[in-house]
Amino acid sequence: MCEAREQEIKNVEKYPHSLITILAGGTGSVKLVRGLYNEFKKNIGVISNVADNFWHYGLYICPDVDTIIYGLSNHLDKKRGWGIKNDTFNFLNHMKLLGEEAWFNLGDKDLATHVLRTQLLKEGKNLSEITRLLSHKYGLGIPIVPASDVHYETNMVTKDDQVFHLQEYWIKHKGALPLKDIVYKNVKLAKISLECKRMLENSKLIVLAPGNPISSIGPIIAISGMKNILHKHRNKVVMVSPLISNKAFSGPSEIYMRAKNIQPDIRGLINFYSKISANMIFDRVDKKEVEEKIGTTSYPQINFSYTDILMNNSRKELALASYIISEFCQDRR
Repeated sequence: MCEAREQEIKNVEKYPHSLITILAGGTGSVKLVRGLYNEFKKNIGVISNVADNFWHYGLYICPDVDTIIYGLSNHLDKKRGWGIKNDTFNFLNHMKLLGEEAWFNLGDKDLATHVLRTQLLKEGKNLSEITRLLSHKYGLGIPIVPASDVHYETNMVTKDDQVFHLQEYWIKHKGALPLKDIVYKNVKLAKISLECKRMLENSKLIVLAPGNPISSIGPIIAISGMKNILHKHRNKVVMVSPLISNKAFSGPSEIYMRAKNIQPDIRGLINFYSKISANMIFDRVDKKEVEEKIGTTSYPQINFSYTDILMNNSRKELALASYIISEFCQDRR
């Protein structure tokens, strides 16, 4: 590595402990992360899913990490929910011209992030160091921390026993192949990064973003030791539901829950998170469902609350962020 780059990495300041730490995936999480960032400024930190990372065209791609970085730095293509706004696809189109597979949409500007990350990996830097540098280059002053520096993958197992990386299954095959199971390949090799541990231990509040519980949040809490840390601090853990009226409002949560033999509805979601979260936020329309059909008395250890959780514009992102802060983080600014 050139001396200038080495010095640049050393010069990126270590961030102070966050008052709010958010466990996040990508498209299903970035709206809440953005709302909390805009409302709470530099007192938040993000622990990002990395199980959808993969190698493609010789580049190391980190979709969820990049979606968070782009989303907070105002580079995200909000209409698509991924990639950089106003990007072009000349590289990808030329790959098609050369007869190569081009199922994963890599924009020309987006490529710069992947090229730099891959170069730094080959120069011996770990993913936490690289993500800290990229966050700095995109002008962010908060920690965005990979859940682990060890590569592991969310793999989709189909009914006919084919195995695909999550990205290939969802994008190349459009999620159309019947699922039998979802596994986190090599998750036993993964370790929680030291920075993740410090963030969780020192945060006043830990928020589970409304990402897919199986493919976005699930891979994070599957890392050895993560559930124990969250269980230890469950009274300060707040889960924001990814379901409204028992349906996912972003992505295939129900399909993935069913593949993991988890009841694909609000009750199943409560059971999935009940050991690590003592606070759960559902949409107002689900208050009757939770309190009468499911019964809050069945879960006396959980504090249920209700508000508008559908974030279909920036105002609603801020409103939900403000609600979380006012309800669970009073006098902590």
